Amino acid sequence: MSFVNLGLQESFAATIADAGYENPTELQEQLIPLMTQRKSVIVWSQSAAGKTGAFLIPAIDHILDNPLEEHHGSRILVLTSRRDRVNQITYTVKRLLDEEQQIRTGFIVSGRPYQPQMRLLRRPLDLMIATPGRLNDLVDNNKADFSKIELLIIDDLTAIYKKGLSELIDKVIAQKPVDTPVVAFVRPDDEVTPYIRNLLTDAEEVTIEDEKSLLLQLPQVVHKSDDFTHKLALLDHTLGALQGKPTIIFTNSSKTAKTLADHLATHGHNADSTHLLDSEERNLEACTILIAPDEEGFVPEMSHDVPIIHFEVPEKAETYINRVQQLLNPEKHNEAITLLATHAEHDNLKKLEEFLGEKLESRNITGLEPKQNSRTKKANDKSEGRKPQQRKPGGAQANRGKKPSGSAAGDKQQRARKGPYGRTNNTQRKSSGSRSTTPGQAGGNYEIGGWESKDNHGYAAQKPDTEKKVVIRYKEKKRRTLVK
Repeated sequence: MSFVNLGLQESFAATIADAGYENPTELQEQLIPLMTQRKSVIVWSQSAAGKTGAFLIPAIDHILDNPLEEHHGSRILVLTSRRDRVNQITYTVKRLLDEEQQIRTGFIVSGRPYQPQMRLLRRPLDLMIATPGRLNDLVDNNKADFSKIELLIIDDLTAIYKKGLSELIDKVIAQKPVDTPVVAFVRPDDEVTPYIRNLLTDAEEVTIEDEKSLLLQLPQVVHKSDDFTHKLALLDHTLGALQGKPTIIFTNSSKTAKTLADHLATHGHNADSTHLLDSEERNLEACTILIAPDEEGFVPEMSHDVPIIHFEVPEKAETYINRVQQLLNPEKHNEAITLLATHAEHDNLKKLEEFLGEKLESRNITGLEPKQNSRTKKANDKSEGRKPQQRKPGGAQANRGKKPSGSAAGDKQQRARKGPYGRTNNTQRKSSGSRSTTPGQAGGNYEIGGWESKDNHGYAAQKPDTEKKVVIRYKEKKRRTLVK
């Protein structure tokens, strides 16, 4: 099927092909004809393939087929929850049009001055793209009027609803003309589903089951930890609460899987890594707790009543999807998927949430709450009795160009303190200790912040270095260049 068969103008359909849209996706085949017929549609998917083109192609086709020389405000409003989506939509609009086909577009996002955006709302725009936070402020101040819009597109209604901005949608729909269609992309949710169906009672419904939308339907919870030792404590607590129920644990590397298997075996759990087992033993009947490293490329057989724990958050979202691929079907998963993430894995978790399009739920376990902050060192400074450094009035700028008293002695002391290549004599780098390769030796009782203690068995005690060190300095001889 081609785009010409979907009810679009032939001239515009040719432009779509030039933009790289060869064949319509499943969503585009179902949604474009409904939008060309001016019908309201509820799309049960927030991340289907070709979603941006699915609503922009019929929207642009409507503008090109019904040109207006004089009008005030925007003819089409696209409401999206994220600023990066504004850039993606704007790029797709430019891509779908040639030099002769031009439409007037504008966008409203937070972080920009109010005055230019208020003037933008009064301009004769064909397409307006807006994020809900800033647009809600303008609507509350009576600076936005949508009484003449011809189409309303809500890019991700579930995310907007979860942010507590559903009132903005109510206000826009209350202002729009009665015959103006609304297209809303929604992820099925116990709160959102009845809300949108009561809001759009006569809307057509389109259901698209893709990997991302199915992944969002799985219950997932994140437990943040300070470091590896803290993460082990969270894992022990989680497995204890499961009371011996067969469980699958995912890690990034085989090395971590083996270390984790040794730790759990020390604590009486029947756990082993899949890469250390024979093929006939790689199942939950032979081993109660299976640890599957991504390096081996083996994912154990799992059902919807098996708890899944991600001991490490993968760097790529594709790896995460591969881990739970067997659970991506309409059947509801009974157990929450647990992600254990340290501060060092913050970027990986952020990438996964950006891929999903929403933030995952984060929980704390009483007595095992994280104590450290990934962005500051206040917790470490407080535990070690250090006071945060404060800048003195004037700082380095005030002392620039001034030579302190006793500078000759100070320079001599500084030269004596530094070794070759800027290294320091008679000093060592500060370290809280070396981690143990077998975390199971630390015993079953964990204390948050205990990894900073010298008595913790997971770290080797630091012995003071009283021996004198001799630093031999070498001076490189300058090579003379012979000129012939």
